[in-house]
Amino acid sequence: MRSRLVMMGDSVAGAAAAATLAGFVLRLQSSAGFADDYWLWISITAMVYGAPGAFLIRRGRTVLGWLFVAVSASAATSAFTGEYATAAAGRGWPGHLIMLWLSVWSWLPAYVIVAAVVPYWLPSGERPTGVFRPLMYLGCASVVAGSAAWALLPWQQSDDSALADSGLVSPLSVAGAEALLPVCLVMVAVAALGGLASLGVRLRRAESDERGQLAWVGAGMAGTVLLLVAAQTVEARGAGVLLAASALPLPISVVLAIQRYRMWDMETVLRRGLVWALMSAEIALCYAVVVALLGDLLGRSVGAPLVAAAVVAISVAPVHRLLQRGVRRLLYGDAADPYDALGRLGATLETAAAPAEALERLAGDVARILRVPAVWVLVLDGPESRHGEELGADPVRVPLVHAGEAVGELLLTRPRAGEFRPAEARLLHVLARQAGAAAHAARLAADLDRSRRALVTARAEERRRLRRDLHDHLGPSLSAVHLQLETLRDMVATDPAGAGALADRCATWLAGTVGDVRRIVDGLGPSALDDLGLAEALRAQTAGFSRPGLAVRLRLPEEGLPPLPAATEAAVLRIVGEALANTARHARASGCDVEVELAPDALHFSIRDDGVGITGTGAGWRVGVGLESMAEAAAQLDGKCEILAAAGGGTEVRVRLPRVEV
Repeated sequence: MRSRLVMMGDSVAGAAAAATLAGFVLRLQSSAGFADDYWLWISITAMVYGAPGAFLIRRGRTVLGWLFVAVSASAATSAFTGEYATAAAGRGWPGHLIMLWLSVWSWLPAYVIVAAVVPYWLPSGERPTGVFRPLMYLGCASVVAGSAAWALLPWQQSDDSALADSGLVSPLSVAGAEALLPVCLVMVAVAALGGLASLGVRLRRAESDERGQLAWVGAGMAGTVLLLVAAQTVEARGAGVLLAASALPLPISVVLAIQRYRMWDMETVLRRGLVWALMSAEIALCYAVVVALLGDLLGRSVGAPLVAAAVVAISVAPVHRLLQRGVRRLLYGDAADPYDALGRLGATLETAAAPAEALERLAGDVARILRVPAVWVLVLDGPESRHGEELGADPVRVPLVHAGEAVGELLLTRPRAGEFRPAEARLLHVLARQAGAAAHAARLAADLDRSRRALVTARAEERRRLRRDLHDHLGPSLSAVHLQLETLRDMVATDPAGAGALADRCATWLAGTVGDVRRIVDGLGPSALDDLGLAEALRAQTAGFSRPGLAVRLRLPEEGLPPLPAATEAAVLRIVGEALANTARHARASGCDVEVELAPDALHFSIRDDGVGITGTGAGWRVGVGLESMAEAAAQLDGKCEILAAAGGGTEVRVRLPRVEV
């Protein structure tokens, strides 16, 4: 049963389109031209409603679909029969009177259904409830009653003066039928106002997307009804203009509702219908303009129509492409032309002064291309760009990848329909690839900026450490030696034995001071690396910290250490030296183990003591300068430095540096 209804809907819609086209062909051959606004209204109505009606029947909106198809069939019947009657009268074709009779009343169902019935079923196609159901039936009754009144009306009583004065007699006329017309007009007015009221009530009760659908459709319906009513209250010429204009508001509002809310999933049918309607209007307008301009020169019966037909034939292909591109742009935005969208995005990124600025522009361009209110670009360990304030509860997430590595994430407000259209989804993933490159560049710029700040900070901290070492260690040691030497000078003559003992202590202090100077100098630039290499430099360094009460043990790989970049070797020596210095000064340890291991991709080493451990782990505790300098030295080489409390007591410094052999 359903398949039969679908086939019937397609057949009626197709027949209506064919009848409209046939009427247009007859119009081309007549001398009436295209100045008749009634013809324009009836033709546009026939073309606009047929295809959406057939599609709605396919989608299960049977009643609403058949109403649309009925409007198209009614308008197409009136358009064809009117043109046939005009042509048949001049050429002696059969059926002239019957066709004229059909054209007199067959337009009315299209007029009344749109004004008094369709509003009750929009936008979902569900049957109206409550008081609006009887009003909907009143609208249906007005269609039947109005059509019957016009079909039975004696032509001498018609408001068309040409028909009334023609002397022709309707094949089916009933005296007094004109008395039904005011009653039918009141019925139509009441049903139309009820339809608008039903849209208003449902709009007030609706929420979210349904409210948006009703708002657009209600506005279009109100515009259609107002123009239809206005067409009955003005002079004949103005009435024709208003009547022609009334065919547009409802289809336009449906277009906007479909575009914003993807109502009924009708984009494909709508796109083709719009192209067909606009092409037909272009052909009619082109033909009329050429005939009007060249009619006096070439003749209105043969010469000008032939030239007009040639102009129309030549312009069909380019105008069709132009209209198709424009309609696709209207419905799908930049997704209709992804190459143009990518070109504009590339131009935007090229003109950006810095990667961060490119990221800012990228978010705005993606939002405009896909027509979403908010787009955020989040970069791992890097900057972020936000266009729009709120993403919504469930944003669309697209990973940003560059050279196989995840570099960030693109977040977009989810479309009202829940998902992007296929063309938009494909464009989004292409844009994401461009965004991945921009995010990677912004990430590199951020890393470079962090490295620059780290270098500046490291230099400042190194100067602070040097000042601290000179002030806290070397300065007091030299001052103490100076005071002891003065005492020694006074004791030489009076107490030679005490002076000798004091001289021995001064020599020990000076030796320690020399060691401090050597450590400070090695911290500035370990010359032992140049002279001995990393392995021997580590042996010398650990031996320098060994003393009674503190045994420092070094364990190196059996195969030795391969040549490493100077920066890596300097970082190893610096970190080990800083860790051993902390152990010697603060740990009160009896032993310390320095272990170096080689891995295929990294150099691992650790410094572990058995001292008191890290005791300042409570609230407010912060890492000291020495520990910070070790972490910074590792970070500058993309390495990692961890300071841990050892399980058996004491402190362990664990370091990993990427291994790059030379």
